[in-house]
Amino acid sequence: MLDLTLAFHHAVTDDDTKLATDLERLTTLAGTGDYPYYADIAHFMAGLPLPSASTAQWLTDEATVRARWRHLVQARRDR
Repeated sequence: MLDLTLAFHHAVTDDDTKLATDLERLTTLAGTGDYPYYADIAHFMAGLPLPSASTAQWLTDEATVRARWRHLVQARRDR
């Protein structure tokens, strides 16, 4: 959870270097089966494409989920 929070913070502050580290860590965790959707959410928040097809099953379509997470980052930047 902390890694996802850091990814959110680094997406808001537009710190690409730290965000890349966060994404790497979350992708590694997802590969072990732990919270695979966290890596997807971090990519959505950063406005980046997923490195591979998602294994997450969203309640709505992926484009809607992506837009909602990205909106949270944009709204925080606008504060």
